[in-house]
Formats: sequence, C-alpha cells, structure tokens
Amino acid sequence: MSDAAARSQQLRLREHQLFLVVSIVIGILAGLAAVLFSVAIDQASHRFFGLVPSRLRLFLVPPLVSIATGLLLAKVFPDVRGSGVPQTEAAYHLAGGVIPGRVPIGKFLTGVLCIGSGHSMGREGPSVQIGAGLASLAGRWLRLPPERVRDLIPVGAAGALAAAFNTPVAAVLFALEEIIGDLNAPLIGSAVVASVAAVVVERSILGNEPLFHVPTYRLVHPAELVAYAALGIVGGVVSLAFCKGLLALRQGFQRLPPGTRILQPAIGGLVIGGLLLYSPAVMGVGYEYVDQALNGGMVLKTMAILCFLKLAATVVSYASGNAGGIFAPSLYMGAMAGGAVGLIVHRAAPFPTGDPGAYALVGMGTLFAGIIRAPMTSVFMIFEITQDYQILVPLMVANMLSFAISRRYQPVTIYHALLLQDGVHLPTSAPRAKLTRTARDLMTSDLSFIPPDFTVAEAWQRAAADEAPAFLVGSRERLLGTVTHQQLDDWRLAGRAGQRIDAMMEGTFVHAHADHPVDVLVERLAQSSGVLPIVSRADVHKVEGVVTAEQILPVPHRRPVSSPPSREQPNRPAGR
Repeated sequence: MSDAAARSQQLRLREHQLFLVVSIVIGILAGLAAVLFSVAIDQASHRFFGLVPSRLRLFLVPPLVSIATGLLLAKVFPDVRGSGVPQTEAAYHLAGGVIPGRVPIGKFLTGVLCIGSGHSMGREGPSVQIGAGLASLAGRWLRLPPERVRDLIPVGAAGALAAAFNTPVAAVLFALEEIIGDLNAPLIGSAVVASVAAVVVERSILGNEPLFHVPTYRLVHPAELVAYAALGIVGGVVSLAFCKGLLALRQGFQRLPPGTRILQPAIGGLVIGGLLLYSPAVMGVGYEYVDQALNGGMVLKTMAILCFLKLAATVVSYASGNAGGIFAPSLYMGAMAGGAVGLIVHRAAPFPTGDPGAYALVGMGTLFAGIIRAPMTSVFMIFEITQDYQILVPLMVANMLSFAISRRYQPVTIYHALLLQDGVHLPTSAPRAKLTRTARDLMTSDLSFIPPDFTVAEAWQRAAADEAPAFLVGSRERLLGTVTHQQLDDWRLAGRAGQRIDAMMEGTFVHAHADHPVDVLVERLAQSSGVLPIVSRADVHKVEGVVTAEQILPVPHRRPVSSPPSREQPNRPAGR
C-alpha cells in the first residue's frame, strides 16, 4: 500500500471515530431533551388541570391555551405544527439535514403547551423532531461536511425516540424504516450508539421503571391465532378510519381562509374541551389508561368507547394544527381495540384463551403497524416491552393483516400523505440506473407565465397569438397550474371573461419532479395538456422547469409548447 493510500485510509478511520463520538454526544443531548420534554408535559398538565380537574377547567383549558399556541404556531414557529416526523423526513431527504435552530425550541414549547393542555396527542413524534433538530445544530456548529450533517438526523431521531419510549432497538428500526426508508442503511451503528446513550441518560434520571406493566403472555390454544387474525382485521379497519379521517379533516382546515390559522388550534381545543367533559381519559398521552387495559382493569364497553373517542380526539387535535404526534394515540387505540376483542374472545370462544390484556398488547402493535406503517418497528417495540418471544407469532399474524388492509386502501403512508397535503414530495426509494435520463436532463428553465391577476379575457388574448396548447399560470415561486387554450375559450364563451384566471384554477395539477425518469414523464404527459411542469419536491408550487412531448421525442417541423408572457415580457416560448 502506498503512503498516500495509507494516509487516506487513516483519515477515513479518524473521520469514522469522530462521527462515532459525535453520535454518542448527540444521543446524550437527545436523551436529555426527550426526558425534559416528558417531564415538562407532566408538569404543565398538573398546572393546568390540578390533581382533580373541575368540569370548568376540562372545558376551558384546551381552547384558551390553544389561543396562545395558535399565535406561536402562526407567527413565531410556523414549521412545528403536527407530529414532527414528516418534517424530519423532509429535512433528511430534501434539505440536506438542515433544520433551523428555532425548530427544536418551538417544538418543545408548543408541544408542552398543546399536550399539557389536554390535546389528544403524543410526545414521541415531537421528541423525534427535537432530537433531529439538536443533531442538525450540533453538526453545523462542529462544521461537519454537509453529508455528515445529514447523517446525524436519523441518529438524533433514534436517540430521542429511545429515551421517550424506553425501547432502544425499536427506536433504531424506526429511524431506519421511517426517517431513512432503508433498513440496510450504513448508519445503523451510529443510530445504535446514540440510542443506547439516550436510554442510559433516561434511565439514570427517571429510573429503570418500565413504561407499561405487562402481564405474562402465553398462547393458551393454537386456535387463538384465528382470534389474533380477527384482531388484525379490526386493527386494519380502525387504522383506515383514523388515517382517512385525519387527512380529510386536515384538508378541510387547510381550505379555510389563511387568516384563520391563528384560531384553528383553538377550534380544535374547543372540541377537545367538549370531549373531556364526557371522558377525561382521552386527555393528552394517556399511557396510564393503556396500562389499565393491559392489566384487565377495564370493561368491554369502556374500551370500545375510549377507542372511538381517542380516534376522534386525535383527529381533531392534529387536523386543527396543534403540535403533537400520533405515535402514542395509535398505541392507545390499539390497546383499547385489542382489549375489547380480547374480552369478546374470552367470553365467546369455544376454546381456552389468554387474558384480554394479551390482546390489548398485540392490539398496540397492530394499530401501530396499520397507522404508522412501520411493521418491523412495531414487532420489536412490543417485544422490547414484553421481553417474551412467545408473543412474536400472534403479533406478526395480526400486524401482517392490519398492514395489508391499510396499504391496500390507503396506499400512501400517513406521514407521506401529510407531506403531500403541504406540497412536499419525498423522493422514491426505488433505485434508478445511473444512465436513465431524468426530467433534469430534458427540462427547460426558460419560462414565462400568465399572471394570476389576468382576467380570462386577457389570458385568452395573450394565448390567441400563440399556437401552444397549454400555458403556465402563476409565477416561478407560486405556480397555480396549467391552462389550455380550449379551457380559456370555453370560459370566455360561458360568460366568465371578466373573472380572474387564478379564481378559475383547480387546487391540484399534473406535475413531475426533476429526478423522475423518462417513463414517468411520458405517463404524466399523457395525463396533462401538453406541457408538464417540473416542480420542487419541497414545494409543489415552486416550478423548476417544463418538459414537453417534443423534448422527449423530438418531432420535426413542430413548434414547441410554450407559455405566453406576462404584461411586461415579450412573447417567448417556454419550451426552448
């Protein structure tokens, strides 16, 4: 080996050693942050509600505190709404691991206020974003290379989740399975080190007390696997109801006028206050009630009602824009649904069965697999809680069915669907050959637009002088979509000539991204009107270029598709 090669290998070894040390430090910081976050939520809840909350407090605290958090979320910390897991994924895949310093601070503050004031949300998702934000800050403060700053995101996320839920192996799998999207990622060693360091910090502060007191599990009769399969089907149905309800209601809130964003969390708080009057058990994280379900402390009717109420409360809390996660609510709903199924089986089955608490435990993993869609994480999470191999077979049977039903009727995972509603498109994990041409190779960035304040008549006059079949509407930073010459003519003849063009545009439009290969472009062009906008994955309304059919398969003597100019620009084709 030459001296240069030896020096290069030595430098790489030192870099790996440094990154390992940084990972340990990140794990300690993330663990401390997660512990402090959990303690702060408990203290806030105690301050807001007291030991025995009155009915007046139960009703007034959520909306009143949500007025303050709504102001913070709208004016100071606009990027910390919701869980934090989708935003962490976007930071890893699209922003090079850069998370602004205000994010972990804002997530901590708004998460404590939202969850502590009774909103039905979890602390694990926010902990992931806080840990990832601290990791990003540390990496930039140490002036690490950009790719290493990016690598620290799942490391910080794993450390924070390990401390928040006291399951280090499941935390590592969640970081690989959900944040990175690759269980074979080379960061597994660093994630393990950070996760262990965070759990050591958590247990040294809070003690080695388990999060749940789980009864001994045993499969009493082989026929019970049929009952667990039925639980998997129930879990899949409940998962679908939760995901579709959350996405539909959140879209409804997003359609409200922008000026209402400050008050939207308070609207959710008002609904939560009403639900708390009926059942305070849906307040906050609710792990104490999960513990009761695991140990047979609830009756069938109570668990069924709590499963439904928790689903409704979480959908309202999240959709209205509050800060908190869906990790804990999925476990809560799973425990209640599983416990209810277990009681039915225990009473009606013609064969001996295990305790209903065993079904509640499997139900936790089943709902997690159906909602979060991280099946490996759910299996190892329940295994870490029980430390019992016997539970793996019924757990995998139920998880498989729940996961399959959820994926069949809700193809896009909940976290990715939430990003899509915000106009953020994560890259696909499917490998592409390096020689495959992409939109980046074909698109043109020489663009002109129909201004959004043009009337239909003005847009038609501009388009009449151009032979192109379709035109871009909006601006480079705020693309509203495309409009065809035929559409403009139809609107004009229908008596809408005086209406503004932006009022006529639909909310969605056919588009592609710069890393999409030619086969995707051809498919999208077939659905479009002749011009295909190429938009940013981080913001679907930010246009990077256009692709036309002629650019993919040039046709001689054919004029390329263009978009007409604005008032200030000369007539210039967009496809050149």
